[in-house]
Amino acid sequence: MTLTPAFYVCFFEVTIYVYNEGRQDYAEIFGQLTKRDGSFLVSRVAEPDFDYSSMNGKSLIIGRKGGMPAMTMEYVLNSKGLFDGQNITLDFSVQFNMMAGVFTGGSGDYVTLFEPTASEVEREGKGYIVASVGADSGEVPYTAFMAQKSYIEKNPVKIEQFLRAVYRAMAYIQTADTETVATLLQPQYHTFSIQSIMDSLERYKAIDAWMTDPVMTEDSFNRLQDIMQAAGELDTRAPYDKVINNKYAQKTIDYFDIGLAAN
Repeated sequence: MTLTPAFYVCFFEVTIYVYNEGRQDYAEIFGQLTKRDGSFLVSRVAEPDFDYSSMNGKSLIIGRKGGMPAMTMEYVLNSKGLFDGQNITLDFSVQFNMMAGVFTGGSGDYVTLFEPTASEVEREGKGYIVASVGADSGEVPYTAFMAQKSYIEKNPVKIEQFLRAVYRAMAYIQTADTETVATLLQPQYHTFSIQSIMDSLERYKAIDAWMTDPVMTEDSFNRLQDIMQAAGELDTRAPYDKVINNKYAQKTIDYFDIGLAAN
């Protein structure tokens, strides 16, 4: 299936920003892919018994201010008593695709990196993964599928077909062996070693990063808005029943449940 310009995989906060602009044909989330932040905290030195208190007085390359990765990391730090400009220095100036290079080049005591970059940095001996941001922040609707309301209304079959494919992939990632999945993914990550991709998959499984079905819960929706408000990026909360459209996600679950029951 080809995705049209009205049909996106997104960081979830985008949908809230669009809704709060007051547009009539705003975007709705119709399915969820991941339920945790996928970044990992990487230290310049080995810390086998890492505790967030060790970051006191240190610096962290955290990513773009207002971006979901930075907001989630700052939320975790604040919960551990660490606040920018008080007892930790947060560097928001480095572009996302440059964070690993800047860190391995000698800047910062810590950096947050997604996989498989985090595993590759560790394998090269240039950093040490010490914590999972997603495990420490709790469940949030981190990556989701959205489309304009009008597109969803006009294209229900496409939405349903897409979510059925996603649901199959969700089931596959939970049951297939790591090496097989890594081999399938390698063409998309051709600059990374197969071992780093395998390590990435194991880490994401360990923190329960992926959804097992595409239905979004209200609790995770509310936690994400808590994170955005704590970062000073959200003045008005969006209503769950307006922004979230679980109709097709639930139909997807029902479709497979009926199919399994019939066999």
